[in-house]
Amino acid sequence: MKTKLMIAAIATMFSASVFAQSTASQTQTNPADQVKQDNQQIRKDNRAIRTDKRNVAGDKVELNQDRAARNAAQRAEDADIKKGDMVDAQKMEKKREHEQREINHDKRDLNKDEAKLHKDRSQKHQDVKKRNQDAGQIK
Repeated sequence: MKTKLMIAAIATMFSASVFAQSTASQTQTNPADQVKQDNQQIRKDNRAIRTDKRNVAGDKVELNQDRAARNAAQRAEDADIKKGDMVDAQKMEKKREHEQREINHDKRDLNKDEAKLHKDRSQKHQDVKKRNQDAGQIK
């Protein structure tokens, strides 16, 4: 029983090493094809960067609109307090608090989009570097 197990283990190790060698030789491509693949990846990264820039710009516009609405609610609340209308002042306070929550949410979205933009730019830089190295190997 133990010898069968040992033979099976040795056969498995041998077949795994042969398989690893055969896949390694198959994955090697010529440098020109690698440059084409790298160029495709760079174009994909450029599209992702453009999308992220649009998202960041849209989030900034939305953030500014929410801030304007919050400030308007604050001014209305202050005016109601000045008039002595506490019921309307409380309504404006609730509205302002809601706008502040939206602002906080938009800030988080903006930070995430900016981080994604940074990641995409660094990925593009790495892809360009790899492409240039592959292009240098073309003879």
